[in-house]
Amino acid sequence: MSNQTLEQAVMAALADNRRVHADEITVEAIGDSAIMRGTVASPIQHAEALRTARGVPGVKRVEDMLHLRRLGIDERPDADTQAAVLAALIADDPQTASGIDIDADGDRVTLSGLVNLETERDRAERVALRVGGVAHVHNDLRVLHVVSADDVAERITNAIGLDAIVGADRITVNVLDNEVTLTGTVRSPEHRTAALTAAATLPGVLDVHDQITVRAYP
Repeated sequence: MSNQTLEQAVMAALADNRRVHADEITVEAIGDSAIMRGTVASPIQHAEALRTARGVPGVKRVEDMLHLRRLGIDERPDADTQAAVLAALIADDPQTASGIDIDADGDRVTLSGLVNLETERDRAERVALRVGGVAHVHNDLRVLHVVSADDVAERITNAIGLDAIVGADRITVNVLDNEVTLTGTVRSPEHRTAALTAAATLPGVLDVHDQITVRAYP
């Protein structure tokens, strides 16, 4: 069964359940998993939505990303807008949409969360603006640059210069969750400072851990 077919099957099951407002829920299928996003107005609706999705043939796992929000009469249009924007984002780029939260207030939509690139941030805003009923988008998305050890090493080499190229300075770069750890030896305090500064100023670097030793060479 294709992802689209499974998504349609889950949405049809939700629509048939009178205890669930399917128009406020979006389903994304990946293999035999169904990811549920959107808004439910009560714990009962929440439980019913998950139970219904789990009962659809072909669904083996349900990922619950539903938000519980008690809706008054005036708030229902906001929930509809949130669901519509989320559906548009998923249709445009499911991977990017998975990191975005949406809040609606009348014809105004706020996007928050994390994306990998500036272009993804701008594109999400354009997609939201194309949704009917949305007149204004407040883009609160933050861009998370994925930092690579090679990028850091190249920047350090450029900062230190010839000594790094011929091997007088020996620095190892490790990156974990955009935090950089520098280990090894350099021949002067100036080179140590240059290496730390170069790493810290690379876009996306959250922190630099200094484990560099200064050791003069004969």
